[in-house]
Amino acid sequence: MRRRSSLPYLAVRQSVPGGKPKVANEYYPFLSSEDERQRLITQGGLVASLTRRLFEKAGITSGMRVLDIGSGSGDVAFLAARLVGPGGSVIGADRDRAQVAFAQQRARADHLTNVRFITGDFREIEIKPAVDAIVGRLVLMYVEDPLDALRRALRSLRVGGVIALQESIIDYDGPVLIEPRDCLAARAVEWFRAGFKHAGVHPRMGLRLFGLMRAAGLDPSAEIDMLVPIQQGPDGELFRVLTSVIRSQIPAIVASGVASETEIDIETLEQRMIADAPVSGVVGYFNLGQVGVWAKKS
Repeated sequence: MRRRSSLPYLAVRQSVPGGKPKVANEYYPFLSSEDERQRLITQGGLVASLTRRLFEKAGITSGMRVLDIGSGSGDVAFLAARLVGPGGSVIGADRDRAQVAFAQQRARADHLTNVRFITGDFREIEIKPAVDAIVGRLVLMYVEDPLDALRRALRSLRVGGVIALQESIIDYDGPVLIEPRDCLAARAVEWFRAGFKHAGVHPRMGLRLFGLMRAAGLDPSAEIDMLVPIQQGPDGELFRVLTSVIRSQIPAIVASGVASETEIDIETLEQRMIADAPVSGVVGYFNLGQVGVWAKKS
């Protein structure tokens, strides 16, 4: 007898109101590449402790069925899969077929049989029966209409289910939090921020997340977590991670007009930041500050 899968049936909506896709005016600022997938894995490791703490506070536990929206390379889905255990299940949804294939390959390599990935826009996917929890990290900041996206995602969540999200606190107008402020690394952060701004990425989304959940009809927990990983260069991870971010974002940076490919010179950027660093080193953060908020659907 064929064993029945514990993973839920998926109903994928083929159209949206007005007949126009919601993604028409969106521009994801990172390239789909092996370098980008490895960058996401590194980034995931830096913020994994906050993500896990958020999910535990939200009550994501053994036996639950979970949807990970904007699943990328799979790190959030894998974390959820380990929390729900073999009696639970996780589906990760992402628009990038290459990311989905990569995440599925990682799941097989790690022998995680309770998680799988599908290609699709989470706003157009409805899970039936509805899941117990929805999770996501750095997702709403990239969509054209975050409130609409949140409301659409909630269709897949059962009444009484929980949604737990993390978003960045990146601010285009605030100071670059790199010390010293006149080093090449600080200039690279300005390139990064200009590329994000040109792409239309929403700033301060982490600080807006609580209000968005309320606007969507949720009652979010007033206990809000924030983590800001501070990195160091040249001996630490700062220059390597910053270089990987710039590498994946070159088209958006160049399109913004803030720097040319020649000025960036990505193949030498990390070594130039090392050579430019003072003896005392460079300390700072650029985009990994994240706020986590959770709520139950009533």
